Amino acid sequence: MKKILVLFFFVGLLYADIFAPSLGILYNEAKANLGKKIFFDNRLGANENKSCETCHNLYWDFSGTIRTNLQNNKINPPSILNAALNYIFFRNGDHRNIYDQVLKSVTSKHELGVDKNEIITKISNVNEYRIAFLKIYEDGVTFENIVDVLVEFERAVLSVNSPFDRFLMGDSNALSEEEKIGFELFKNIGCVACHNGINLGGNLMQNIGAYEEIFSNMDSSRIFKEQIYKVPSLRNIARTAPYMSDGSILYLKDAIIHIVNLQSIHNIDKKDVDLLYKFLLSLNGEYPRILK
Repeated sequence: MKKILVLFFFVGLLYADIFAPSLGILYNEAKANLGKKIFFDNRLGANENKSCETCHNLYWDFSGTIRTNLQNNKINPPSILNAALNYIFFRNGDHRNIYDQVLKSVTSKHELGVDKNEIITKISNVNEYRIAFLKIYEDGVTFENIVDVLVEFERAVLSVNSPFDRFLMGDSNALSEEEKIGFELFKNIGCVACHNGINLGGNLMQNIGAYEEIFSNMDSSRIFKEQIYKVPSLRNIARTAPYMSDGSILYLKDAIIHIVNLQSIHNIDKKDVDLLYKFLLSLNGEYPRILK
């Protein structure tokens, strides 16, 4: 038990100051714009009534996800905004490459649900697409090229220049005093152990409730045998309700209380929740240029 507690302590110290501003990713504009058209095209879904945007909304509320859950309220689609900055993809973290993520998202029966040959045929039958692919790729429409343009679009939908980004780049006035206090609280109570790096998440796996299990005298040998999940990014978190992988929490403040109770040894009061909430608001970035 003591070894586990020491491990969590040093993990917190290790990541305590590892943050980086999001400055965007270089991408091929022609590929990204073609990927954008495909991303929004309902004709490409299995029944020609669903697109990538169906589950990853980028215009109505600028969340990169949807407000309602899919598959009998069991799946809460993650935001696509800033997903290209992640190191780990999907809830169970079984993909570590954005190309593999797009491939699975297109073909999985739980997502867009089309097989490789089907989407090649559908895109080839649209003159605009066929011509556009030939302008960019010598071999025109192939499944690999379809994946490639969707990846380039994901690279383009980064929401940068948040107040927190500007603060990290040296603008001490980018955050209010309450937001700065919330940031210090975020670090001090251990949120930073899981939510760190450029995306404040998306780069490691965690057993939700590990701290609670440790301090409830549970058999320590069981703790890391439990199912672990990808830690989500906190960028634009205020825009991406509902929360948790099953969408079971509707409001961000409730999500803060829930996670702190599960993951931290600290008790927080209403004032602390408000401060953490205000800090998280500072993670809202600007509209990506490709969507303007």
